[in-house]
Amino acid sequence: MKSSLFAAAALAAIVFTPALRISAQARPSIEALSLHQPVTSDIAPRSTQLFSLHLNPADYVDASITQQGRVGVVVYLPDNSVLRTFPAAASDGKQSFAFATEGGGDYKLELTAGDKPAHYELRIDAITGLDERLKAEPWVDPNPSPRIDALRQEIASGNRDTTAFWKEVANMGTPLVEPYEKDRKYQLVTFVWRATYETRSVFLRSPLRLPNLQLRDLAMHRLLDTDVWYLTLKIPAGARFDYTISPNDPLVFDGPRSSQRDTTARADPLNPHRWNCDPQEGSSRFRCHSYAELPGAAPGTWFMKKPGVAEGRIETKLLHSEIQKLDRTIAIYMPPGYQTNGTPNRLLIAFDGDDYLDDDDMGLPATLNNLIAASKIPSTVAVMVYNVDGRRLKDLLLNEEFAGFMARELVPWVREHYNVTSDASQTVVTGQSAGGVAAVFMGLRYPHVFGNVLSQSGAVWWSPEMDLGNHDATDEANWLARQFITTPRSAVRFFLDVGTFEADTSARGSGILEANRQLRDVLRAKGYEVHYQQFVGGHDTVSWRVMLADGLLALLGTR
Repeated sequence: MKSSLFAAAALAAIVFTPALRISAQARPSIEALSLHQPVTSDIAPRSTQLFSLHLNPADYVDASITQQGRVGVVVYLPDNSVLRTFPAAASDGKQSFAFATEGGGDYKLELTAGDKPAHYELRIDAITGLDERLKAEPWVDPNPSPRIDALRQEIASGNRDTTAFWKEVANMGTPLVEPYEKDRKYQLVTFVWRATYETRSVFLRSPLRLPNLQLRDLAMHRLLDTDVWYLTLKIPAGARFDYTISPNDPLVFDGPRSSQRDTTARADPLNPHRWNCDPQEGSSRFRCHSYAELPGAAPGTWFMKKPGVAEGRIETKLLHSEIQKLDRTIAIYMPPGYQTNGTPNRLLIAFDGDDYLDDDDMGLPATLNNLIAASKIPSTVAVMVYNVDGRRLKDLLLNEEFAGFMARELVPWVREHYNVTSDASQTVVTGQSAGGVAAVFMGLRYPHVFGNVLSQSGAVWWSPEMDLGNHDATDEANWLARQFITTPRSAVRFFLDVGTFEADTSARGSGILEANRQLRDVLRAKGYEVHYQQFVGGHDTVSWRVMLADGLLALLGTR
C-alpha cells in the first residue's frame, strides 16, 4: 500500500502553519511544473518554495514527493486560497498525494521544510480530465460463456448473421447452461434477449442472491452491434429459480418512472417453463414468470397433475370467528374415496389458502392426489385458510388472536364437520414466508393441537418489536427461537426448508437462511425432532411447491 502524507505522526515531526492565503507582498518566486517532469531541490529549514501548475476545471491530479527530511505541501486555488494541505510524512521516501480542481487556472503548490534541512523530488505523475474521469469503465465479463465467446469470434471474423445462433438457442431452450471449469459446484448460466426493436438496456429480474451480486450486475450486455443481448452468471449447480426479462428498463425504484419496470418485464420468450400466469390473460408473456431448473436440481413432479390419478373433492366455506370478529373463507380438500365414517383422515392446514389451491401456484390438491395415489402418505384432509383483505401480515406474524382462532375455533369446527383425526401427532400446519412464521408459532402456542410444523422459507427472523420497513441489526431478531429456549419442550415435530438465495445481504442481521439455521439449532438443542432441508433457490413458489412434498413425506409419510 502506498504511504500517505496524511500520517498522523507528521504533525509532531514538523512544525509549520501555512497561511490560509498567500500574501502577494511575501510571495516567493514561482517555478512552473510540467507533467512527468520532476523537480529536485534542497530546501532550508522552515523555508518555502512555490510552484505553479495550470489546470482545467475538475482535473484530477496525481502527484508525489520523494523526500529526505520533512517537507509538507499546500495546494492553493487560483485565487490563492487553500484547497488541500498535506502534512509532511514521518519517514523518508516517496509519498503520493492527489487533489481535484474546482475551476480552471493556475494552481500553486507550496513546499515547506521542517526545522532541519531537507531534499526532495516533486513530480506530477498524472492529470486526468473530467471527460476521462467520468467515462464508463470498459466492461469485462467476469464469467465468460464459451458459447457467447464463440459467437463473438464468429461475428468478428465477418459473419454478422445471428440467425443460426437464435435457431440453436430456440431448440435448446433458455437459459443456456455450461459447466464452470474452475469449480464444479457452480454452473455458467447465460440469459439472452433478441432485440427486434430499438433496445438500449435489458435487465434480468430475479430473486437470485449470489455473492457480491449488485443490482447493476443484472444488466445484460449487447454483443458487439448485433441483436444479441446476454448476461452470464455463475450460479450454484442444481439451482431452481424464477425470473423475467425487462428490455428498455430504466432501473428506477422511486418516482414517476418506477412503474415502467413492471410494464416492460415479461417471461423469457425462449424458455418454455412458465408459472405465476395471470388467469385473466392466460399465458401472456407480460403476465407470466419464467423459471429455470439447472442440472442437478432436486426432482419434483408431485405438484403436477397426472393423467389417471384420482382427484379429491374441494368445497369452500365461510367461517365466522368470534375471537377475531370477522368472517374468513376456507377451502377443504377431501381425498379420493373420502368417507364420513371409518378411519379418520390425517389433517393438514395451510395458510395463504388461495395460493395452495391454485394449480399454477403451490398446487396442493395435485400434490396430495399424487402422494395418496402412490401410497406415500395416508388419506389426508387439507384445510386451506384464506387471508382477509389487508390482514395477511397482521394475522400471520405472531398474532395471538389468530392463533386462538386456529386452535380453538377452526380445528374444532373441522373435526366436527369432517372425518379427521383428533390426534395432534397426525395434524400438520404449514405455510411459507410469513405463513412459515405462523406455522412455527402455532406449534409453540398450541402443541396439543398442531403436532407437526412444516415451515417453508419461514421469515422467522421477525420479532414483534421490529418495524417491517425500517429494522436493522440493533433490533433483536428471531423472537421464536428465543421463545423455544425458555419454553418446556413439547412433542411437536418440525420440517424446515429454506433457500440458499435467502441469505442476508442487507447487513440487517435478519436473513431468512441464517434465521432458519439458528431456529434449527435451537430446536435440536432442546431435543425436538427437526427435518431441515436447504434447497438451491430463492424466496419463491417454484421451489416451495417442490419441497412441500418432501415435508409431507417427512411428517406424514407411511413407514
